[in-house]
Amino acid sequence: MGEMNDGNVSEMGLLEFQEYCESVNVSEMDMHEFAMFCKKCTERWNNPQTEAERLVYEMAGNKKRKTNQEWLDLQKEVQEFLKTATEEDRNLIGGYTESLCMICSAIKEGLL
Repeated sequence: MGEMNDGNVSEMGLLEFQEYCESVNVSEMDMHEFAMFCKKCTERWNNPQTEAERLVYEMAGNKKRKTNQEWLDLQKEVQEFLKTATEEDRNLIGGYTESLCMICSAIKEGLL
């Protein structure tokens, strides 16, 4: 992929953006370039553009502390979404559902 700028970052899907970030060699950046890279990463992560990205953000990126009921509601929302999700969306969400299931299981068992 080429150099990251405002235009192409906003056009990348979250999976594509994650792959891009993993391919960047930050050791070759000066402090300003690194700071801009971090800013772009944070902006992209905090601005989901699809329903799948929003659900990932809610599971992993949202800093708002959730109540137990909010976690259980999110699990139901994810389950409903996955019924009709594309393969790409399933791949995006897949890595986050395990932790969601563990949290909800702990809530249901009265551990949280």
